Amino acid sequence: MTNDKYPACRQAWHESVMIEEVIKEMPKGKVIDCTLGTGGHSEALVEKGCEVLGIEADPRILEIAKGRLGNKARLVLGNFSQLDKIAKENGFSEVGGILFDLGVSNLHLKDDNRGFSFTESEQELDMRLNPENQGVKAMDLLNALNVGQLINLFEKVMNSDLSRKWANEVIFNRPFKTVADLKKVAFNMPYKKSLDSATLPMLALRIAVNSEYENLETALPKAFEILGSYGKLLVITFHSGEERILEDVVGGKGYVVYPTEEEIRNNPRSRSAKLHIYGKN
Repeated sequence: MTNDKYPACRQAWHESVMIEEVIKEMPKGKVIDCTLGTGGHSEALVEKGCEVLGIEADPRILEIAKGRLGNKARLVLGNFSQLDKIAKENGFSEVGGILFDLGVSNLHLKDDNRGFSFTESEQELDMRLNPENQGVKAMDLLNALNVGQLINLFEKVMNSDLSRKWANEVIFNRPFKTVADLKKVAFNMPYKKSLDSATLPMLALRIAVNSEYENLETALPKAFEILGSYGKLLVITFHSGEERILEDVVGGKGYVVYPTEEEIRNNPRSRSAKLHIYGKN
């Protein structure tokens, strides 16, 4: 599913995961894509015949989606924590389906200057999706939080022992400004896979800077309020922290679909993806 009208823009498109599964599960009619990204899922849903409202928190990514979709969908800048307000303002107060894709865009990892990727050593540790509306950067957290606060931050994605070790090393190695500063800590870790383990602190920082868990906890109940009778909530998760929030807020009433082996071969990023599907009776 491509759009040849914007060939230059397509080079920047993020490869969305589990598109076929989303198309199959999502009902026709009005639907909301709460994590628009560059528009992969929304484009597929439009082609299915859905009327789509897409919400994107990153202004730069939103512009790419607009180039891809044009006027085929209603696209707005915002955070899904304000889902009820955004839906009402755009005439989507009752819908047949809502999608959350909780994965980070490949554009943030490969083509950005905000320090999302551990491989980009000279980038500043920023990680804000919307720098205009967010004040605190990742490096601010590393430089200001005390040991206990850092432990709590890291424990969102790693065990207590590793969280405590990272917290102590952060205090000892301050100040932090770039990804390279964080990599130095990783090299000092007494773990065989210290560089691998450093991806977890990067994840923890991104979650904290963008209030990802808090926003999801806020948005999920609002999603069920907006869904009409027999509507569907679809949530694509990539790690256990996101799954815990789903379990706590929504419960275990849904079912899970996994990516096909073919998709995993073609898009290795999809390996950890799970599509959680919940119905509203």
